[in-house]
Amino acid sequence: MTEHDAPTRDRDHDWLLMDALHDAFRRDLDQLLNTTADHAAIRARWQIFRGQLHFHHAAEDTAMWPPVRAKLAGDPAGLALLDEMQAEHAQIDPVLAAVDEALSIDAWDRADGLLHHLQATLTRHLAHEEAEALPLISKVLTGGELRHVCRAIAREGGLRQAAIMFPWALADASSDTRQQVLARLPASARLLYRTRWLPSYRRRAPAL
Repeated sequence: MTEHDAPTRDRDHDWLLMDALHDAFRRDLDQLLNTTADHAAIRARWQIFRGQLHFHHAAEDTAMWPPVRAKLAGDPAGLALLDEMQAEHAQIDPVLAAVDEALSIDAWDRADGLLHHLQATLTRHLAHEEAEALPLISKVLTGGELRHVCRAIAREGGLRQAAIMFPWALADASSDTRQQVLARLPASARLLYRTRWLPSYRRRAPAL
């Protein structure tokens, strides 16, 4: 039996945090498109959303796809899928920049149209990644290799990124998901989450 033929591990275990992040992206876009909050609150939430999505995609491009690509040598279909993932990232980047520009000049009708376009584009990408890319990664990377990728992403973001990402991603997660995600953090990070990260996020992220 080759590594590529090995039974796939439990997807829910591998991708618990990833699923929470994806759900948070969907949540924010839905709230941004259906809010009655004032413009300052919308801009504040957009800044958090945009920063999280930019880091998320950059981390995948630099830390996740390369080791997976190395494992897929001689697998044209797998390599083509990774190319699709990166091409979809490239399609999203200019839409983020366009929303930024529209919000900076108070072009709210234009921003609304762009956000609808972003919602459709990002939703398709997340579904594609969840249905095809994440199962492929679970198949070709060992548990240890995937943990190494996750540690590399954590080092790239550092505590500054973690301080926003975890309370943002878990803000509307189920209590079970929240407990499972936090249980994977070191005790020191769980303490920071309760005493500093979550209170700071609540002050920074107005409700929509």
